[in-house]
Amino acid sequence: MLRAIPGVDLVELPEAEICCGSAGIYNMLQPQAASDLGRRKADNIRGTGADVLVTANPGCLLQIRKYLEGDLPMLHPIQLIDASIRGVRPPEMCAPRM
Repeated sequence: MLRAIPGVDLVELPEAEICCGSAGIYNMLQPQAASDLGRRKADNIRGTGADVLVTANPGCLLQIRKYLEGDLPMLHPIQLIDASIRGVRPPEMCAPRM
């Protein structure tokens, strides 16, 4: 579905099959392992050179946001689809990065 959005180029994520470390409550039960996974995922995301991260899992959004430390706007796919339908940039992509 995302491939059908005009102007969107999808970038493959290295080690996409590896969890971000959230995994339900894994980040609370195994905080060190979850932290290691979160950092690894964030490093892989940064390495893609992508302008925005889109993921449908709210746990992943929270976990990855912690380790990206504001480096990249993050959206749920519906936010990107909605912005495309309305012909606007998602607000998260317009705000200055910290």
